[in-house]
Amino acid sequence: MSVSADRLILGTAQLGLSYGIANQNGKPDRSEAIALVHTALAAGVRVLDTARCYGDSEEVLHDALQAAPGDLAQQATVITKVNTPEPEEAAILSDAALADLARDGVRASCQALGVETLPVVLIREAWPLRRPNGFWQALLEMREQGLIGTLGLSAQAAEEADLAAACPDIGHLQIPFNLLDYRWRDGGALDRLATRPDITLHVRSVFLQGLLLGGDRVSWPAVANGCGPAVQAALLRAKDELGRASLADLCIAYVLGHPQVAGVVLGMETGAQFGDNLALLARPPLTVDQRKAVDAMVPRVPEALLNPGQW
Repeated sequence: MSVSADRLILGTAQLGLSYGIANQNGKPDRSEAIALVHTALAAGVRVLDTARCYGDSEEVLHDALQAAPGDLAQQATVITKVNTPEPEEAAILSDAALADLARDGVRASCQALGVETLPVVLIREAWPLRRPNGFWQALLEMREQGLIGTLGLSAQAAEEADLAAACPDIGHLQIPFNLLDYRWRDGGALDRLATRPDITLHVRSVFLQGLLLGGDRVSWPAVANGCGPAVQAALLRAKDELGRASLADLCIAYVLGHPQVAGVVLGMETGAQFGDNLALLARPPLTVDQRKAVDAMVPRVPEALLNPGQW
């Protein structure tokens, strides 16, 4: 397996629904999606990222793995995310009701994926890690029963990553991080994750849903407060001064320049996009000094821009 394939996590949100501000092709049809998964597996990608909330992404993966040639399906690890109640909803539910939600979510993913066990299950809200509750307890019990391999968190904020790092039951963490996202640098959350080498760290939102690559093809959301042109100019300058092949190359190299990061979750709709991304992961990451140079070049953007949920 190539080093680039080893660090590329195939994100499948685009295979289950139309996703991303720069997505102009929409959701691929089932045969195209299956072909993309097979292309990735054949190239050495071994981790596939999905979620209950990604439309029919889990069903797409089921069909793709069922039809995968040879033993490629057996070599693949699927990471899925169970739907996690919002804190306000969880506060009015009993522990028994929360436990039922967790069990129902895991069973639904098993059924959709056509498996009896889930290698990695992530929760999508951090509140279960803050206090004893039926939701988290049910997941722990299912792990003990062998229905779940590893438990983890799909975090949104640095404070949530700290909660994960403080929880011995967390073995996997996914965070949104890119060269604009100063939140992980300012408080040292990314550095603190180095104290938990047993946690596998994956990064999503490397391109900020494609916004950082879109150029004139995309409109920046209102929460950007007009900073789009300044950001684009800074990224182009950084690309040129550091000799990177493209903005995508710059974005990936910046994230992989952090030694804590085991892989990046990249979503795509076509085999051509996959080939381009795989080639970029084969390029050298940025050095510490180069990362600092990028940090100094890019403007500080409104925090709301760093969370696509607020667009």
